[in-house]
Amino acid sequence: LPSAGKRRVPSRYASVAQTEVVPAAEAVGRVSSDSLAAYPPGIPNVLPGEEITAETVRFLTAVAASPTGYVRGAIDPLVTEIRVVREA
Repeated sequence: LPSAGKRRVPSRYASVAQTEVVPAAEAVGRVSSDSLAAYPPGIPNVLPGEEITAETVRFLTAVAASPTGYVRGAIDPLVTEIRVVREA
């Protein structure tokens, strides 16, 4: 499993802040507004307020591309885009 990204803002703020949808590669270094959990195993890999890492994007897209993989909270089945907090 990938290491957790740095918490950059409180979860509550990230959950209600203005957001934008960006390509997964462009989400690296941005703050997630969603909770994303790869199944299996189903443990959240990204929580609202955490910085999205390249390692996490690679892991989530690999799981989504596998025949039995699924990423709960993703806005599309292949995790080609990720919802992030809009930068001021």
